Amino acid sequence: MKKKKIVTVLAAVLILAVGVGVGAYAASAFGTQSDPLVAKSYLDQTVTPKLQAQFQAKLDEQVQIMEQQIAASSSGLNFASVTLSSGQTLKGSVGCEIILRSGTAVCSGSSGLSDVTDGRAVAVGTSLTANHLCMVLVQNDGAKASSGVTLLVRGGYTIS
Repeated sequence: MKKKKIVTVLAAVLILAVGVGVGAYAASAFGTQSDPLVAKSYLDQTVTPKLQAQFQAKLDEQVQIMEQQIAASSSGLNFASVTLSSGQTLKGSVGCEIILRSGTAVCSGSSGLSDVTDGRAVAVGTSLTANHLCMVLVQNDGAKASSGVTLLVRGGYTIS
């Protein structure tokens, strides 16, 4: 029986020694310089503010880019007053809108314009009606001034 007690005590000491060894290994293997443990306070006080600052900077940059794009596109929402002298031609891009305000002009190009006010087609060589909204359907169609004219134009165009 004495032998059994000694074996039991030795087994307990061996288990205790293994437990202490495993604990010592775990304490020395984690939280080293190469593999540190990270505390919540470090995350809250250091990492999170840096990430928030980087995110805010990127967000501000994207907002500025979008504001510039909106400003550039909204400038095309307003009509521009264009004056042509006799013989000059306004050639519009597809979707360009033209309103004859004063003078006389004829439709120019290859296909003609669409008179949105009357809901009719304006053939090439036909006079434009004052104060009617006309739309360019084919690239470089537009209006040729017969006399000095003032047009309101919205969209892309060139004058030749």
